[in-house]
Amino acid sequence: MPSFPSSEPLRPITHAEISSFVSDGVVHLPGIVNKDWVDLLDSALRLMLDEPQMFADLTALGSDLNETQDLTVLTEEGVKGGRFLSGVDHWKDNEIFAAFAKISPLPSIVAELMNSKKIYLYEDSVLIKEPGTAERTAFHQDLGYFHIEGENICTVWAPLDGVNAETGGVVYLRSSHKSNRVFKPNWFVVNESLPGTEGKDLPDIEMGDEKLDLIHFDTKPGDLVVHHALTLHGAGANRSTSRQRRAVSVRYCGDGSTYKIRPGSPKKPHHESIRTGDPVIDHPDCPLVWDQAKES
Repeated sequence: MPSFPSSEPLRPITHAEISSFVSDGVVHLPGIVNKDWVDLLDSALRLMLDEPQMFADLTALGSDLNETQDLTVLTEEGVKGGRFLSGVDHWKDNEIFAAFAKISPLPSIVAELMNSKKIYLYEDSVLIKEPGTAERTAFHQDLGYFHIEGENICTVWAPLDGVNAETGGVVYLRSSHKSNRVFKPNWFVVNESLPGTEGKDLPDIEMGDEKLDLIHFDTKPGDLVVHHALTLHGAGANRSTSRQRRAVSVRYCGDGSTYKIRPGSPKKPHHESIRTGDPVIDHPDCPLVWDQAKES
């Protein structure tokens, strides 16, 4: 078993950062996680990429949906179109991903941001955009994919590479979480709603729309970006000729969270035995990972 770095953040979260999360629905936390955690994730991910069945090829999905982006600029620069790869729930099979989701500084960080006494792990995911990846990440909300509801639900985005607008950094619509509206989830690479889902379709949002209050962050390994599960966000293509964009996302829920079965959204095995309105409690597939009573 590998030796894991400290569970403590490298620095305190500031009052301004908490205020940004509450008001904007997203906050950038620079230099808050020991880079040894990033190195461990990097080493685990390199091994996992040798097992292609662990990842979905979203580039192939985009092609099937006839909505791939134009690669002209990239191929003129001599770059072969890269792939957009995604995987989910690696914490269940990989001890490094499990440790990052459960005993790294992440649970205590989100507990402080959400002012929550308990934190439960919902899932993790890996998102990779290789150099020359044309696919954009369509604007979406995370909550529409989740079978939970409540005020204290968030996603932590941990970059394994330096990320900026050129490589497909994430763009957020400031304060969009305050509408409390849950839109239909989409196919992630196109703004077409998943079949059988309920609610309203998400309106088209353009990355460069100057009429919208869109924000983005240049990030480095050791940084975190945390956003509310209702915050609208998307990401551009990776137009770099040499730099990949890899990130691990971890989704958590806290005090007051209950299950809500959302028709058409992908279920996890344990969702078959729960009902809408059931409280989220400690469960092997949705474990309690931070408890203020035990920390104090």
